[in-house]
Amino acid sequence: MTQRKMLKKFVTELSDNETVDTYFLLVKNVRKLTKNDKPYLELTFQDKTGKIEGRLWDDADVYYGKCETGDVVRVKGIIQSYKESRQVKVDMLEKSAPGSFSREEVVRVAPNREETGKKLAGYLKSFTNTWIRCLAEAFTDDAVFMERFKDGIGAKSWHNAYVGGLLEHTYEVMYMVDKMCDLYPELSRDIAIFGAFIHDIGKIRELDEKRMEYTLEGGLIGHVAIGYVILSEKISRVKDFPEDLRLRLCHIILSHHGEYEQQAPVLPKTLEATVVYQADDLVSQASAVREILVSQKGSDREWSDYVSIKSRKYFVREPLREDAKDKGTGNIVNGKDLFG
Repeated sequence: MTQRKMLKKFVTELSDNETVDTYFLLVKNVRKLTKNDKPYLELTFQDKTGKIEGRLWDDADVYYGKCETGDVVRVKGIIQSYKESRQVKVDMLEKSAPGSFSREEVVRVAPNREETGKKLAGYLKSFTNTWIRCLAEAFTDDAVFMERFKDGIGAKSWHNAYVGGLLEHTYEVMYMVDKMCDLYPELSRDIAIFGAFIHDIGKIRELDEKRMEYTLEGGLIGHVAIGYVILSEKISRVKDFPEDLRLRLCHIILSHHGEYEQQAPVLPKTLEATVVYQADDLVSQASAVREILVSQKGSDREWSDYVSIKSRKYFVREPLREDAKDKGTGNIVNGKDLFG
């Protein structure tokens, strides 16, 4: 018997006090205890339009374990506001039956992924240093690596947390580093841009893009160490690769988190490593805040939900638009002379 597909209600379509019966990708499922030691489930659901938190307060132990992160789940409940954030008060949670959902509706994919891939490939073909050009070819000729790199997620939650997010994030860092090379001629362009390409390569094995979860290797070792291993394996296949260049490239991977407090094994100690670290941090933070602005602005809202990972809310109101502008000075805004 063919399972009937459920009607999908997307995250961006949900409103307060609305009763829902739809399906999402389950990306967080944690059992916790209230102050009175009553178990409850802390949940996060996702579809291609965004994420929403959920709480299941009753019969938590009955539901816990029936669904795992990465499962497409049917959710019944009601949308409520809690501390200025929307969440689902879940009454029922179950793993969706095959045929009852469309995976394309719950899995988010980076826009323009093919175009971004071509731009990134252009950088990898632009190197003039013979050794880096050979090393770049060792990566691009590895079909398995490139496929996983194209499908990889940029992070579990904070930035580029979707299929193709790793490719998108890496290209943006390479682009920023390229612009920095125009400003600072002391930079080795080939080392800096290739360093931007390899800085997060360990994420292809750290994160499972299907489950949106850490792999065992990722949880125990992390993408910095994994990336160092991947790079070392590639370098070992290039005969007579210079030791000084090997150390400079490995240093970029090992230092790209920038600070010991951010789990960097070493601090950036070359100009190229410094630029990659700063570009990575800038692109990551800007991408994450842009995501908040896009998903939460509107309806005359001024502030985002509280973002615990950054200990703040973000100002999401759109900038004032000019109704008129003085052609000579540009001082007339909304019909008023700013300096009159």
